[in-house]
Amino acid sequence: MAKNVTVNKTNECVDIKRILLETPPESPLLKWIALTEAVGIIILNTVLILMLMRLKKKSRMAYFVKHLSIADLFVGLLYVLPNCIFERFLEKWEKYSCFIFYGYCTNVTIFASTFLIVVLTIDRLFVIVRPLSASTKGNRYRYGLVSGAWMLALILTIPYALHIRFSDTCTEHGINICWHDFKHMEAIVLAEFFINWIIPVCIIISCYTWIIRVIIRREKFGLPGSPNTIFSHGTTTFLGNGLNVQTSSTSVITTAKKKTIKLSLAVVIVYIASWTPINLAQVLNVFGIIPAGDLFTVLHVFAPINNLMNPLVFLVFNRQLFVNEKQRISYINHSPCNTMLTNH
Repeated sequence: MAKNVTVNKTNECVDIKRILLETPPESPLLKWIALTEAVGIIILNTVLILMLMRLKKKSRMAYFVKHLSIADLFVGLLYVLPNCIFERFLEKWEKYSCFIFYGYCTNVTIFASTFLIVVLTIDRLFVIVRPLSASTKGNRYRYGLVSGAWMLALILTIPYALHIRFSDTCTEHGINICWHDFKHMEAIVLAEFFINWIIPVCIIISCYTWIIRVIIRREKFGLPGSPNTIFSHGTTTFLGNGLNVQTSSTSVITTAKKKTIKLSLAVVIVYIASWTPINLAQVLNVFGIIPAGDLFTVLHVFAPINNLMNPLVFLVFNRQLFVNEKQRISYINHSPCNTMLTNH
């Protein structure tokens, strides 16, 4: 994310020292909160990705969830953790870490995570509005949506990579600084605000408004829906890997589809709650309405909290699936046939 920093090239060292003196000291507690957040993002998303990879029967929802988890994992590895190490613990950036992590990877991962949440929402809309068409769509449809989100993130981050600057002119004073040198910082912050918040939120709200209207209409008029999938343990899952599949047409909108809508809605709510404060604060700060004080720093630390909450939401909503998988493995290990084979 772009920082509002202005450096005088003729007396760069003095200007950098002035900027650092004007910046309020950061609470020592914040760096440990940031480190805990980074470790949590990495661990939880790694666990979710591994669990999804173990599923034998993968649904379309599992595919999109896995790629969102990969993007969230990269947020932890390439944004939150490097920012925590270099900016909060070491309190200075190294040249190549500045160019690689802060200059490019930060915005790629943030944009990709946001766009994949939008993709997940669009897919849920497509499943509800066009259930038959959605069921016939193959890998090209899924690959297109996910690769489109990643490509858009990579392209939109190019200006940040071209305008990254690193100054080590004050190295003898133990001062290095890493920043984006945009001529029109106000325009960049506004563009970032629209790309990372306004446009995604508008698309998401439109999709869920459409989804709710379709569900209400179908439940009211009893329009035929796609068959519900029931598994041997009597639960409906939405990430796949079910057992003894049967079908039931008792519900117009299946329980599994309703679960996926609730899940993606929970992810969206967490995203909006996490990124709204810092996006608004950046816009207000760049126009001089509010200073870059302690509150601004706290908002920066807690903005990626949605990347920590996303895997928790998926695990909570789909916990029964992994319980069933554990029971299935236990059943296989203790079955008479398996015992006979192991004895020989």
